[in-house]
Amino acid sequence: MFAPPGRPSPLLELAPVKKRPTRISLALAAVAAVVLLASCGDSSTTSTEATTSSNAITVVPQSGLLGAMKGVGYPVYWAGPRLGIEYEVSRQEDRVFVRYLPKGEEAESERKLLTVGSYKDSKALAGIRESGQKPGAILVQIDGGGTAYAEGVDATSAYMAFPGVNTQVEVFDPKPGEALRLIRSGAIVPVGS
Repeated sequence: MFAPPGRPSPLLELAPVKKRPTRISLALAAVAAVVLLASCGDSSTTSTEATTSSNAITVVPQSGLLGAMKGVGYPVYWAGPRLGIEYEVSRQEDRVFVRYLPKGEEAESERKLLTVGSYKDSKALAGIRESGQKPGAILVQIDGGGTAYAEGVDATSAYMAFPGVNTQVEVFDPKPGEALRLIRSGAIVPVGS
């Protein structure tokens, strides 16, 4: 499973079926990448963009986050504003990552930083609840009727989902236990709320 450098791999997703790319699918992927890049731009903000055929990355200030989410089609979450931070937005099929870059940090760096991943998943809540039944897991109710899960008290990733919302949210923080603390504090909210 692909996860951008410096980002955790989602734990609750099933491995995709491997298919050989055809010339048509490769051409369609290239066209989709160009269209996605064109829709991500916001002429009123400064941004840096890099792409591959399956990944679009944009670095934006806080004021450019909503523009970077244009056309996603499901709620995308973040951990709120931080001083001295730019936001690296990585868009993949059915996944969006918001990574907190200190000023001067390069996009796609290997450094492990606070990252909030939003994954389109119609069964997100059921998956979180099921994972929370594993030995040693922590399963908690959160504001808004949601449920959060972490593999243990020192986990660097924690997950949350809400009834009626087709998004599974993963919070990664390199400090052990911080991801679940952020979720429990109510800091993880949809972009634009």
